[in-house]
Amino acid sequence: MDDKVLQEIAHGVTWWMEAASKSINVHESILLKLCHRVLEPPIDAGTGMTCNGAPIDQPVTEAINHPVGLVTQALINLWLKQSPNDNDLLPDEIKSIFTKLCNVQESRFRHGRVLLGSRLIPLFRADRIWTEKNLLPLFSWSNSTEAKAVWEGFLWSPRLYEPVLTALKKEFLESANHYEKLGEHRRQFAMFITYAALNQIKGYDISEFRSAIGKLPQEGLEESAKVVYQSLEGASEQCENYWKNHVEPFWREVWPKSIDRITPRISTLLARLAIAARGEFPTALAAVKDWLYPIKDIQYEGAPVNQLHQSDLCKRFPEEALQLLDAVTADYQWQFVHEKFGECLDQIVQAKPCLEQDKRYERLRKVFDAGGKYN
Repeated sequence: MDDKVLQEIAHGVTWWMEAASKSINVHESILLKLCHRVLEPPIDAGTGMTCNGAPIDQPVTEAINHPVGLVTQALINLWLKQSPNDNDLLPDEIKSIFTKLCNVQESRFRHGRVLLGSRLIPLFRADRIWTEKNLLPLFSWSNSTEAKAVWEGFLWSPRLYEPVLTALKKEFLESANHYEKLGEHRRQFAMFITYAALNQIKGYDISEFRSAIGKLPQEGLEESAKVVYQSLEGASEQCENYWKNHVEPFWREVWPKSIDRITPRISTLLARLAIAARGEFPTALAAVKDWLYPIKDIQYEGAPVNQLHQSDLCKRFPEEALQLLDAVTADYQWQFVHEKFGECLDQIVQAKPCLEQDKRYERLRKVFDAGGKYN
């Protein structure tokens, strides 16, 4: 096929190439030659546009739909089909193209760099020397355009791998200063750095995580709180140990100390966090109590009251359960108050009858009685 014709239909051809690369077992050399031909000029960067003609500014979406990105993915598929092991090195014919794609002087290859960023860990494991020389420098925020692209590629589906995070320590922590530039993957960054802090990645000082997470905007901090809660809840039967060894140190040493950063979502997540600690509920509640305040809709399905009702904490720790309910319940009345709210109050006084004279209990009972029962 004439080169001009191939370039004109490059989008359709590269979709076909990427699909074929997943199952091809013959003529791989022909596919590699096609990759070289498609990457030749005059192919351009081809930025995606919205309906009004503005750039969509979504590097991953643009990359997986652009001929350069499709060629890159086809090459990645060919390589991964070989089931590479650690230190196997990249095949020469694929390495030469990947090296070409990493040339920042060629903006049209940025779509390929996004896809390579998404495969940073397997590339690092298979060919560390090549990756350190060609791919890791692209993560530096000294070139914010390139850094945004490869970071979004990596954050598309990130995994904790200590050697990579050690090699990218400076760039990883610096990303907190560029949160908004991470676009549709900025929340993924907040979640990922929280996982890294919870898992106490070697080579990082706790103060470095504290500084980075403290720089997150409210949106990012809410995602961080969500990760901490979900990690503790996911620990299931090991939740008490997970609280002691991961969440409690994170809360004490990493989480911002200014309660000015409280939002309704953070307050709700931290109330649920305390409940998820199970046997460590009193300790967890004492840690987060200053971050709790009344929840507007206390009876929705994911509210702490429902979670508290499903646990046996009202019976095991009636004093602390009352404290939690008091912290998250406002004085205003609802048209309906869920029956589970009243059942929690009943369990509390059954476990510790003297709390029926507690002013907090009296207030909550009035709220429940005034609200009636949820139907």
